[in-house]
Amino acid sequence: MKSLPTRVLDHSSYASQAKGKRDTLRWDAEVVVVGTGAGGAVTGAMLAEAGRDVLFVEEGSYQPTSSFSPHATEAIPRLYRDAGASVIVGPPHIFYAEGRCVGGSTVLNGGMTYRPPERVLDEWQALSGGPLGAQALEARFEAVERAISATHQHPTSVGDDSRIMVAGAHKMGWKVETNRRNQDRCVGANSCIFGCPTGAKQSTLVSWMPRAMRAGARALTEVRITGLLLEGGRCVGVRGVAIDPRTRRRSVRVEVRAEATVLACGAVQTPHILLGHRLGKRSGQLGKNFLCHPNAKVGAIYKEPVQGWKGVNQWAQVREFHDEGLIFAENFVPPTVIALSLPVHSGQAWDLMRRYDRMVLSGVLLEDSVTGHIARLPFDHAVPRYSITHADLDRLKRGVKRLARMHREMGAETLLLPFHSMPLLERHESLDRIDMISDRRDLELFTVHQMGTTRMGPDAQRDVVSLDGELHELPGCFVSDGGLFPTAVGVNPQVTIMALATHVAEGVDRRLPALAGRSTGAAAA
Repeated sequence: MKSLPTRVLDHSSYASQAKGKRDTLRWDAEVVVVGTGAGGAVTGAMLAEAGRDVLFVEEGSYQPTSSFSPHATEAIPRLYRDAGASVIVGPPHIFYAEGRCVGGSTVLNGGMTYRPPERVLDEWQALSGGPLGAQALEARFEAVERAISATHQHPTSVGDDSRIMVAGAHKMGWKVETNRRNQDRCVGANSCIFGCPTGAKQSTLVSWMPRAMRAGARALTEVRITGLLLEGGRCVGVRGVAIDPRTRRRSVRVEVRAEATVLACGAVQTPHILLGHRLGKRSGQLGKNFLCHPNAKVGAIYKEPVQGWKGVNQWAQVREFHDEGLIFAENFVPPTVIALSLPVHSGQAWDLMRRYDRMVLSGVLLEDSVTGHIARLPFDHAVPRYSITHADLDRLKRGVKRLARMHREMGAETLLLPFHSMPLLERHESLDRIDMISDRRDLELFTVHQMGTTRMGPDAQRDVVSLDGELHELPGCFVSDGGLFPTAVGVNPQVTIMALATHVAEGVDRRLPALAGRSTGAAAA
């Protein structure tokens, strides 16, 4: 049985406090923060360090570093929402992943700490009137990069799969950038997606959340927030239900009353909660503007052993085609994950997995050209809807073909492609066959970057939240996650979320005196 920090409660704690299943457990705080990932942990920690009484609410469990397992059947159900099988409805359908644990998706990501390109921040500055531009955010980026130790990898932690990618890019004459990652003495265990087993990756689990706890914050884990507490046209807290982490059954009800509420549940779950209250009518943009950076895989099997499991996950990125909205990168995963995604069965699948030690897994990240939206369905279910365009299909085909050609130049024998009608391509087969793909539904895509559904900006007729992070139409309710992005960033978003989270924390702190002192009888709407 894992031991919990003294200021963190879980389902077993609520069961012992409740007299019956219909009982409602209640807490009070100055600020309630829903979510402990890149946005929530940073905002909550800063407010706690400013002397505010902060209570976190996290749907997932507290899983310390010592509990992380390299086995998919253990790690995925404990750390991922829907066991990593959530789907964006297309065409094509896109699998996406969200963390559901203390630390959120920062526990599961690859640790990249890229800032948005200058052109993106210039656009944000124009849309916001200045507060979201490069100059305004510079100090915030520097602060969060220091806090999470954004540094380059030590050479001894770099594996041969990464070296093949970089050597291949150089051979093709392409621009390459080595990544800065949020890591402190990473040894290259390459288990990022199942939680860092050494604690080197500076997820919010080991960086911002301990800071918040040391400053006096508390946390309720294994509680799903289902709605807000509203009173007199203002948000005065949240309501939800405790979840048994083993059975996923709902038990006692939970209410947290607070002077300020911060939703940091991600660009899918945050608008889902708000849409349950029929908010967003003024701008018409709540849940809209959904962005997701679709990813297409390009695997390559070489003649000689590569042992891609040795060395850091994603040492570098190919940036030659970034102006086209394309980034290439290596991203090795455990054998169980590869086996589940193979497009073949029986003896052919076994033949591919016997060559696991010769695989290099890579992919194409596509910067969004369109947006989708979040649909709120019955039974507390959120469904993102997003369809790539035929122009996006053409961009992805170009990216896949370029990356496939690079692998062949480096000696790859077999290619694993993201097309249902062409999952494998042997060395004697022409890459021009990729040009024949014409149906968007033929694509196999995946993403871990959800953004844009609660857009930040000064115009209540166009934007969902103000430049302080507060909903234009609901005082007392703030947002601090990737939903704030006015447009797609085109790079890994965690550092941008953290930088904006420091901005939101200051906005909450400024607004608290005006929000304090309301009456005590909240009504759940």
